[in-house]
Amino acid sequence: MKNIIALFFLSVLMLNTQAQDKFLTKTGNIKFYSHTLVEDITAEIDNAGSIINSETGEVIISLTMINFDFEKKLMQEHFNENYVESEKYPKSGFKGSITNNDEVDYGKKGTYKVTVKGDMTIHGVTNTLSTEGTIEVVKGGIVAKTTFKLNPEDYDIKIPKIVRNKIANDLEITVNMSYSPI
Repeated sequence: MKNIIALFFLSVLMLNTQAQDKFLTKTGNIKFYSHTLVEDITAEIDNAGSIINSETGEVIISLTMINFDFEKKLMQEHFNENYVESEKYPKSGFKGSITNNDEVDYGKKGTYKVTVKGDMTIHGVTNTLSTEGTIEVVKGGIVAKTTFKLNPEDYDIKIPKIVRNKIANDLEITVNMSYSPI
């Protein structure tokens, strides 16, 4: 009987240890910012889903384009209907890996510089993306952050000439994700 109880606790401990290999968020924050002399545009989403496998360094991010919130509702309407065509291409995402994952100690509090490389898909177009960021190991999980530039035309997003001077060639994308172990 003692062996069965010991085996049970060992199994629970092993499951708990394995659970620490993956981190999940359903409330990831992604912002984009466009600055021109004519106008500044900001949009934000607070429900991007993401998972990080700390053992392999794999990173997956998924979001629904229609969930981006703009200050001006007309901009939001144009964004969804005319530019990213949210009905036709509702999801966007990233699938890649932390290239220097072996330098991150997921069991020790601290901030670690990381490089993430993989495939970004927006508007049905996939391009390779590489960016630097940080992973901060905190009590109860991790926080991943990065900022990078993205050109809408690289994703076959057509911007009409009449408004081209209102939208920056390169948008600044800021990602801030707080993950919990699963």
